[in-house]
Amino acid sequence: MKEEIIECKEDGTIIGPIDKLYAHSKEIRPIKTHYSTWAMIYNPVLKKYGLQLKRIKSYDGFKDSKWDMGVAGHNCYIEKEGKKIPLLFDENLVKETDEEIGLDVKMHSSLNEFLEASKNLKGTIGYIFEEFHYKDSRNSEWVGGGFILTTETELNFKDEEVLEFRWMSPSELKKYLKDEKNYYAAFPVIFEKAEKFRLEYLK
Repeated sequence: MKEEIIECKEDGTIIGPIDKLYAHSKEIRPIKTHYSTWAMIYNPVLKKYGLQLKRIKSYDGFKDSKWDMGVAGHNCYIEKEGKKIPLLFDENLVKETDEEIGLDVKMHSSLNEFLEASKNLKGTIGYIFEEFHYKDSRNSEWVGGGFILTTETELNFKDEEVLEFRWMSPSELKKYLKDEKNYYAAFPVIFEKAEKFRLEYLK
């Protein structure tokens, strides 16, 4: 079944649906921008971030599986009452978190609500803390950067996209990203942004 994702301008203005496989073809991927949701997941009880080993996809062009951020996925279109509706960042983060690691995340639309909910945390909450354009030699994406807090450690890899999940302290993860190479290029970008957010608001 053909999956359509959200094509947009480099400032995030939505253009419309684009076939996912076409958008990820080698020639098109660097020049056509599309929506993507990235999130780090942090367990304040463990005081550690979660990272996932992702199964390689045909359009990635890699031979081996690579480590990635806690949750990530392209924003797609859904059919609703005969119309194509784009999944925006809050909705997409809920969808991807459920599919990839089996957690039910409650999203908060304001920073104050998120911080208030974090004080007596039970379960899983999320917040989109930044939107930005990410571009490198292979990709052009309009990103919703999310932060997920969870007290849960029992995960369920529903869509079998995740092969393994690890927890690392911020210092361990920082060292890993410095010393190793088997991770996606975007991983350090969202980790740096998420860690800055955590240190500013969640210490």
